[in-house]
Amino acid sequence: MAISRRSLLAATFFGTGGCAAPAAAQQAARNEPSRALGQFGLEATHFGLRPGSADDQSRLLQNALAEAAKRSAPLLLPPGRYRVSNVALPEGSRLVGIPGATQLVAAQAGPLLIARRIKRAALTGLSFDGLDIRASERAGLVAAEEVLELTVNDCDLANAGSVGLVLTRTAGRIQASRFRNMRESALFSLDSRGLSIEGNQIEDCGNNGIQIWRSQAGDDQSLIRGNRINRIRSDSGGDGPNGNGISLFRAGGVIIESNSLRDCALTFIRNNSGSTVQIIGNQGKRCGETALYSEFAFEGAIISGNLLEDCAMGVSLTNLDHGGRLAVVANNIIRNAQKGYAPKGKEPVGGMGVHVEAEATVTGNVVENASDVGISLGWSWAMRNLVATGNIVRKTGIGISVSLVPKERNALIANNVIAEAKLGAVLGTEYGKIVTGDLTQAADKRATGIRVENNAVS
Repeated sequence: MAISRRSLLAATFFGTGGCAAPAAAQQAARNEPSRALGQFGLEATHFGLRPGSADDQSRLLQNALAEAAKRSAPLLLPPGRYRVSNVALPEGSRLVGIPGATQLVAAQAGPLLIARRIKRAALTGLSFDGLDIRASERAGLVAAEEVLELTVNDCDLANAGSVGLVLTRTAGRIQASRFRNMRESALFSLDSRGLSIEGNQIEDCGNNGIQIWRSQAGDDQSLIRGNRINRIRSDSGGDGPNGNGISLFRAGGVIIESNSLRDCALTFIRNNSGSTVQIIGNQGKRCGETALYSEFAFEGAIISGNLLEDCAMGVSLTNLDHGGRLAVVANNIIRNAQKGYAPKGKEPVGGMGVHVEAEATVTGNVVENASDVGISLGWSWAMRNLVATGNIVRKTGIGISVSLVPKERNALIANNVIAEAKLGAVLGTEYGKIVTGDLTQAADKRATGIRVENNAVS
């Protein structure tokens, strides 16, 4: 039995069952080209769209989407290139292409597709090419604003003049899609209503990979899981806003889990002022600054089960002066934290495996080959209620350092294994300068409030 293009489209969208449809049903579909393909959808070419045409086909695609939405049917877009721009997705839109073969190409700067103030829309199997046409800051190849349920599945977004996907006050699922060659970032979300960003591949972005931001601190509830993020640059420079694989700003309640990150200019995952954030089970290799960062006004961070290699610093939970506090750093492996210059940096940074400042527990971690300090408890006066227990620290300058600047100090350093710490296993410091002997060998009156016990040192 011959398989028509329409049958192939139906099979792609709904599985192989479309190819097994009775011959009579296929013939009926051929005889009525403008009606919905049973429950499969409408074919866009019946509305005048022509694959490979050099014309701007935005108006034709807009009309086709409107008719498909009116019939509550998907719009099926056959293989080929279609030049479009600023096409608005109507309520209930479902635009379906052939993965790797159906390509929407920018007819001008700005979004190719826009969804605004609708309940739901879905994009499946489409490729978007921005042709690297420079766009205004945070303009996306696809943009959504106030959409209750947006689904982007098995799509390819490439060569954006700014951002691949821009979401504002939007919820939904971004999954199994590819983002590459973005001038700014792959995905930027502002004031999310809860996103699932899962199983995507992101590479070669100018400043960031995934950005989850809020205009005011609040509960975001986004889930970022199982993504591969490679080669994130910091073209615009700075000491934090750029060069991050995953960046949170004021976004609380976010779970970042089981992502694989490589070659980020500054940081694999940076949380700025997001409370109750969990960073769990991620793997990162090669970054220019701190691998995992939680800073400024955060409360409640769990960083657990991550494997980090070849970075300036492993994990840092800092800025008690801005409210940064309350954390667990547990069961991570951190290897080769070497002090050096971050891209475009003017001074060397890092050299520490783990750094914490207030109401924090550091437990069950393995830190190996940190050039300066394995575990750093406090900095300057920023040191309060800290615990370091059950860790292994090996091949470092100082095994565990503890700041003695605050007049009131409270820290427990116990049951750790510390080996080959060249400058000492546990040392008191002031502004980074060593001011005590090894506290595992003898008590020091300058270290009042610091309990050091039952550590194994070799």
